[in-house]
Amino acid sequence: MKPRIVVIDDEASVRDLLGKVLTRAGYEVDVAATGEAGLEVFDDANIDCVVVDKLLPAMTGLEVMAEVRKRFPRTALVLVSAHPEPLALDDERPDVVLPKPFKNLAMIEDAVREAIDARRDSTPLTQLRERVAAVVAEITPRRRRD
Repeated sequence: MKPRIVVIDDEASVRDLLGKVLTRAGYEVDVAATGEAGLEVFDDANIDCVVVDKLLPAMTGLEVMAEVRKRFPRTALVLVSAHPEPLALDDERPDVVLPKPFKNLAMIEDAVREAIDARRDSTPLTQLRERVAAVVAEITPRRRRD
């Protein structure tokens, strides 16, 4: 089964380029012009990676990433940005930042592959952290309300 990618970019030319490059690389690709439309794809499919532009109208790329991390923590995130800078919040931390303009088409494929591999490699650790947090919550005494 081919990995599924959602490309979210408001620029049709960038969206089309990313879609074609990733389809040619062997991925199943859905494209969307807005963050809201991109998130709707998740309701119908298991998505391996989201490639999202940082600057989108209405719902920004950072907001899309935060929502994906919250609802689908195992989905890899690639942030496309002409102005990459350090991101302070965990919900805004992508697996890979893909700088624009693209130097070559191979860098697009490499970014997606790297993000998917990073998410796959971190899955056991993520599951362990979730389990530890659940156990700690179970054994932590609850405060009595007076």
